[in-house]
Amino acid sequence: MADHRAKGAAVGVLGFLGFATLAALIGFLVYAALGWQTQLLFPIVTSLFLAVILPVTTIAIRHQIRLTRIKLINLFATTFNLSMAAPSAAGRQRAPVSFEFVKGKYYVDLDLRDGEEPKLETIPRFPMMLHADWMLLVCALPLMAYSFFWGFILFAPIIEVLERDKSISGWLWASFLSLGGSPVSLIRDPGMFAAAHANLLTVGAFCFAGAYFYCVRLLLRAVGVFDLSPLTFLRAFAHMVLATTLAIVLYRVFPSVAGAADFIRDSAASLGLADRPAPGAIPGPDPRDGVNSIWLMLSFALGFVPDAALQYVLQRSGVRFKDRFVEIEEHAKTVPLTILDGVDAFTAFRLEEANIFDIQNLATANPIMVHIENPYGIYEAIDWVAQAQLCTVVGPERFLLLKPYNIRTIFDLERAVLPEESDESLVDLVGAVLLTDYDRNARCRRALKFEPTYAGAAPADAPDRMAYNAGALTRQGVRRLVGLMVDDLHVHRLRQIWMLIAKEIGPGYARLDPRPEPTGR
Repeated sequence: MADHRAKGAAVGVLGFLGFATLAALIGFLVYAALGWQTQLLFPIVTSLFLAVILPVTTIAIRHQIRLTRIKLINLFATTFNLSMAAPSAAGRQRAPVSFEFVKGKYYVDLDLRDGEEPKLETIPRFPMMLHADWMLLVCALPLMAYSFFWGFILFAPIIEVLERDKSISGWLWASFLSLGGSPVSLIRDPGMFAAAHANLLTVGAFCFAGAYFYCVRLLLRAVGVFDLSPLTFLRAFAHMVLATTLAIVLYRVFPSVAGAADFIRDSAASLGLADRPAPGAIPGPDPRDGVNSIWLMLSFALGFVPDAALQYVLQRSGVRFKDRFVEIEEHAKTVPLTILDGVDAFTAFRLEEANIFDIQNLATANPIMVHIENPYGIYEAIDWVAQAQLCTVVGPERFLLLKPYNIRTIFDLERAVLPEESDESLVDLVGAVLLTDYDRNARCRRALKFEPTYAGAAPADAPDRMAYNAGALTRQGVRRLVGLMVDDLHVHRLRQIWMLIAKEIGPGYARLDPRPEPTGR
């Protein structure tokens, strides 16, 4: 075991040193190609650091998270007497499906042989020793290259771009994307030409800065829930390319308020709604005036907000797509997590980092996964999921009405109504709450022009038709309604985990026995 760990440490360290050496060599060659200019040393080192540190650190954090959470999985399995053997192992004790999903998530890319039992000892102590880690790094190369280029532009001295025959302006010439289609007078004027090129690079650099911070958040969220994959790095790269390209295109179309007005006039003239202005009648902005401060903020925002640049272009272009049924959104609002007991704003934010944004997400979540991937206990996770399942099926208003009667989870509702020995008054009370009408229901019915018309429904002139219908519902109907509510796969899964833990704790602890009578000495 010691030899295996020593070999793993050597391979991991040598691999990392080899990659770091290659990155340093690339930076050295770039520095040499730019003429060994001292003023370019800082932008080269900084951009290379930012390009390399994000993917490498993310992969290293992912490996450490794997080790830590597998230890938690082993502890969970030991505590509740679950088998850690591979699903295909002969004679293995069957573990709950929910536990198998959690375990498989952290072992799936270890390339274990069929029937091999997953163990913590099979995982290297250091990163970059697994095939999966190197595939992640290879897929991150486009992101690193693009980050290196725009990071260099972001930190480079602007004088190296404005003045001709400098180390940057000598090789970074204006392209058709940046200045293609510009007036001939601008292209022939060296001062205006350099200023316009620098303005475009400024917009692109600010947009890259916003996109970089967005990618940091994207990668950290992915690694936090162990969802980092090669596609995540390619998605980050695609976001950077799309955001910077569209920011440059937008700036070229609308460099200022005057440019936007010019675009509107040309569009109106093309549609025959106005006369086309004579050439030169509307002077364009002078690039020597620099970039408007609003554009600096807007370009950063276009990079930080996902797909914001594309949505802005589509809206301004007037292109029509299939409309959404927005009228119904008023009656289909999401329910926040803070409605649950024990969930405050900070806890809700922490759960959002695990891609749990509302009550429905938590109701269908795997409580073992919530426990392993968040700093919350298994009993707390089970209680939250059970509360969320009740809130999902009855609605937030009825969920709050049931809580004063100590019916706060889906299993409380099940045990209060479904057993035949349940108190009839309790069943009637639950039935009254479940069919209680409230403003959201009434607004939805009015918007959809619907009222109950089934046999036995309230007459049209009844003052409160839903209250009338609730009174007409039998106890058997209430039980049937609750039975439908608890007959969902995610409820079945939670019930399995609940019963498994209750079995391990033991039936003798279901309730406290009466206190024994004190005995005299």
